[in-house]
Amino acid sequence: MTSLEIQFKRINTKLSSTWRFGWQIIWRILDWRLFIAPMITYGIYRYWLHTAESGRYPKFILPHPDTVWLRFQEMYADGSLLLHLKVTLRESLSGLLIASVIALVLGYVIARIRILNYILIPYLIFLQAIPVVAIAPIIIIWVGPDIKSKIVIAALITWFPLMVSTIVGIRNVSPQLREMMRANVANPLQVFWHLELPSAMPEILGGFKIAVTLSVIGAAVGEFISSREGLGYLIVVGRSISDPASVFLGVIILTAISLTLYIIVAVIELFLLRWKRAGS
Repeated sequence: MTSLEIQFKRINTKLSSTWRFGWQIIWRILDWRLFIAPMITYGIYRYWLHTAESGRYPKFILPHPDTVWLRFQEMYADGSLLLHLKVTLRESLSGLLIASVIALVLGYVIARIRILNYILIPYLIFLQAIPVVAIAPIIIIWVGPDIKSKIVIAALITWFPLMVSTIVGIRNVSPQLREMMRANVANPLQVFWHLELPSAMPEILGGFKIAVTLSVIGAAVGEFISSREGLGYLIVVGRSISDPASVFLGVIILTAISLTLYIIVAVIELFLLRWKRAGS
């Protein structure tokens, strides 16, 4: 066999393995839940349609689905819907990014230095126990009514589950593997990159699944209190002018954003944790 044939054989092997892995990812994503989800969604839609057409509730309480769809077309055509969507996404993702940096660093330090666990955890739990919705007006007064206050609120709602998942993941690293890394004279950075981070990744990604949905809630909470843009602002305006179609539209899009971000994290999890499934 010539060297060219050997190279072609290696390329074909790599392509076939990549193709198989791609189909495995698609098959894992297209599980039974994604077949049931459209059925449940359709069932909710039919119930909403039936209830709206039954006349039991006035239109200012329960709008017809067609009215919400027309409102969507109107706001999409004039560009206002995309503007609100971009603002809310920017607030939620910026808050998630800030919370991720704080939570991952703080969680790792607490997990590795036990004395900090006893000193900091009670105070951190106390901070988390304070309802962000209750202190959101104070945050807006302190930070200002612009986008920065919404980012802070989204970060405050998001950081705690990420920190807890990081602590749990780092503490679950096998002590035997740590000793093996030390025996091989691995420095702290190598231990973190090759052992601690991969071992803690399932817990960290589980925290991210919760955090991405909470970040959208945090951004919406800030917009409810003080804002001139965003989906939360759209809901508040719709409520104030008795326009339930705008309220329903804002709620539906917020839900769609949360589900989309959750699915993105789940897909990333499938790629990052393929080594774990291969070894199981």
